[in-house]
Amino acid sequence: MKQWSLWAFLFLGSVLLTACGGGSDSSSSETGELQLMLTDAEEDFLTYQVTLQQVQLERRDGTTVNVLPLATEVDFVQYQDLNEVFAVMSIPAGRYESVTLSMDYTDAEIVIQDDTGTSYMADVVDGDGQPVTTLDVDLDLGDGDTINIRPGRLARLTLDLDLAASNHIVSFEPALVEVEPFIMGRAIVDEDREHRVRGLLKRVDEAASSISLNIRPLRLRRGGFGDFTFQVDNDTLYEIDGIEYSGEVGLSAMAALATDTPVVAFGEYDARLDGQLASHVIAGSSVAWSGKDVLKGVVRARNGNTLTIGGAVVEPDDQAAAFLTEITLVVDSETPVTGYRLGDATIDNLSVGQRILALGRFNSDLFENDQFDATDGLVRMKLNRIVGQVNAPMPLALDLAWINRRPVARYDFAGTGMSDVEDADPANYEIDTATLDTSGITTDEWIQVRGYPTAFGSAPEDFDAVSVINPSLESAIAKFVAHWEEGVAGGVTVQGNDLVLDTANARSYLHLRGLPAVVTAQFELTSITGDTNEGRFALLTRGEGIRLYRNYIDFVTAVSAKLNAGHTVRHLSASGSYSDSSEQMVATGIMVRL
Repeated sequence: MKQWSLWAFLFLGSVLLTACGGGSDSSSSETGELQLMLTDAEEDFLTYQVTLQQVQLERRDGTTVNVLPLATEVDFVQYQDLNEVFAVMSIPAGRYESVTLSMDYTDAEIVIQDDTGTSYMADVVDGDGQPVTTLDVDLDLGDGDTINIRPGRLARLTLDLDLAASNHIVSFEPALVEVEPFIMGRAIVDEDREHRVRGLLKRVDEAASSISLNIRPLRLRRGGFGDFTFQVDNDTLYEIDGIEYSGEVGLSAMAALATDTPVVAFGEYDARLDGQLASHVIAGSSVAWSGKDVLKGVVRARNGNTLTIGGAVVEPDDQAAAFLTEITLVVDSETPVTGYRLGDATIDNLSVGQRILALGRFNSDLFENDQFDATDGLVRMKLNRIVGQVNAPMPLALDLAWINRRPVARYDFAGTGMSDVEDADPANYEIDTATLDTSGITTDEWIQVRGYPTAFGSAPEDFDAVSVINPSLESAIAKFVAHWEEGVAGGVTVQGNDLVLDTANARSYLHLRGLPAVVTAQFELTSITGDTNEGRFALLTRGEGIRLYRNYIDFVTAVSAKLNAGHTVRHLSASGSYSDSSEQMVATGIMVRL
């Protein structure tokens, strides 16, 4: 059975001491600001919603600080490829050496999918097969990654709860997931990910090109999560009350809004600003938690103004989110449609394969109706990803395999063409690449394309490309996950400085970014070595907690000592670069659970 995994959620803490004095562990009243961020990378769980009860830092002198203002339900799947500003908190100065995360699985909603795209609501069990309620995860940051708060210095902490290492699927029928949380820490900022901040409008400074918010992460309406200020520029795009703007006009429209108007901003971390530069700002009734219900999912089929949405997450305005395998979305000709790259979308652009976020009305007491009404709301289009094998490079046509991580067989393309015979054909899916360079693409290779399906009823072409990713083994980012059952010995041995793998009795999965599983299944991984120049490595020993290592040699030495003492490896996950000729990975991150 294939190993399905969810890789990573992250808390990023930026700690700035604003008072005078040293960073000692005394009973000083000095405090600094902790910026807490949340993220999750893209993987195969459809929903992973648990209650995060506490994030506690422990100072060297034993003082503890909880940096989570209140217990919060978090669906980690909603944070794919994204960092969210979760809170800005004041904490006492000093050196912090460990972190404890407390999570409650009592009412968890975990939805998994198999190779066919069929989804299952899973129960959570521990290693003994018993139901899981609450779990604490303890992390020793190690000497190299302690958080030392000193006057006028900026310190950061990234905590990565690796759900690939923390979870494995026991079975689909019944749907069971075994969990043992595993976290890793790093004192850096992830500058490659998009950042998001949500909150209530506090101030707009047009002269300084800045916007300040009272932070309200997720869809929370209460709690003291602190303030956050981000920058905008002439390239910043805005969507305010369903109307799209850009540059100075958009900033002026923001300045005209009332205090406490809901706002969401997306952007990149800018090292020059040491903060966020927003590329896109959403405000007012366009915000997903501004008083309307929310629907997220992918258009699987369409019949007139009725759209079938698959993999749907419904967030009623006054209740927790719920997952539905399928739901009907109703629109009309007056429903605003935003988010398209040209800014001139209508409901005609809502075609099969399009990811959407809709605002509207949903009666949460009548789930059997499975209908979401957006006629008085709006629909926002999201960027889409398709994967397929090249039939012809120019003009580009694919034998399509996946749309937005779901098998193409899950979609009904009826009505997508100008006539029945011109409906999109997934076996020969035609791509409009416009001015994109496709000269390096060859027949029969696998590629990934990002963009938007052609407007409903107007194919061919079938898809409007924004980017074409032509992956290669030399440049592909690799991830590897392996899980051995209790009592299986010899899955990992140490030879020199290499971790040598025997996956004959393991559930394992090698993923190369941009390549589908049908391609990566032909490759083998026999050993892993760590990057000795950079990287983070973690070892979890049951009953002892988690230990972090910045030095790979120290890490592999510790693993070897544990194995020689009679321990066996239950789980290993790694990320780095892969060589098919040597069948080896050079990893910048390794997590081993004993």
